[in-house]
Amino acid sequence: MDQFLLELKKLPRPQPILVGVVIAFLGMVLYAYREVIEWYWLPRWGDSNGYYSYAYLVPPLALVMIWMRRERLLQLKAQPSWLGVPLFLIALGIHLLGHWGYSSWVSSMAFPLFLIAGSLLLWGTKITRVLLYPLLFLYLMMPMPSVVFDEITNPIQVWSTDVAEAILRPFYNILRENQATIIMPSGYPLLVGVECSGFKVTIALLTFLLFFYTLVEMPLWKKLILPAALVPIAIISNGLRIALIGVMGQEYGSEAAKIAHEGYELTLPLLGTVTIPTTGALEILIPFVALFLIARWLGWKR
Repeated sequence: MDQFLLELKKLPRPQPILVGVVIAFLGMVLYAYREVIEWYWLPRWGDSNGYYSYAYLVPPLALVMIWMRRERLLQLKAQPSWLGVPLFLIALGIHLLGHWGYSSWVSSMAFPLFLIAGSLLLWGTKITRVLLYPLLFLYLMMPMPSVVFDEITNPIQVWSTDVAEAILRPFYNILRENQATIIMPSGYPLLVGVECSGFKVTIALLTFLLFFYTLVEMPLWKKLILPAALVPIAIISNGLRIALIGVMGQEYGSEAAKIAHEGYELTLPLLGTVTIPTTGALEILIPFVALFLIARWLGWKR
């Protein structure tokens, strides 16, 4: 905390007028997005069975990235640019198109553009160039439309099932009933739903990766290897998890398979009922460790 306060003292004292303009602009943007935030973002972020619970972390992480760029920002002078005007008009057009077309996703696509336009108008191109990555990072908190979501999750769901089948087949005489259903010899049906596709962990880890890039100095081609490796690693780890659920259902029954899938509920003093993750932990642990090892292999050092 003391170090943080020392860093704050190094920053120049903000001009009240500029602070007022920034607050007014942010207030205007948030007011314009009040319905999108209330009816589109927050319900999906807060859905415990959804895919965007990580989205609450995106704005704070963006602020952390801006803070990490403070030394570069302090070396630059504000030179307001009129380039923000056409970008602001483009963002306004996209937002209105989404509003009139009842598409909250289309409106969401304009949100970072408004912030980039405001940065250009207030501080100019040089400062905006430094802020560009954190502002574009905000796109990761935008829920995708169901059409796009289905096109992404359905193949991942099938591929994860393929991996589970490949793991189980050498040990059990299983039946692949359809693309997302495996019947174990005991008759236990291993149903791989969309929520089990592994996409939730994949997009959360992608968010972590893009934040991780701000902490390390690596050539661009090396950085591109990590997200390219993320999807197959996530599919393999999710397939392993599905296979383990199938083994529990085969050997110990549906109740054991349910615990393997959903976790184990435990009542603790003061904390009440908590869920202890079982196979679900593998979805995060395996990709995280694998990506860490790949990053170290590529030359990243702590």
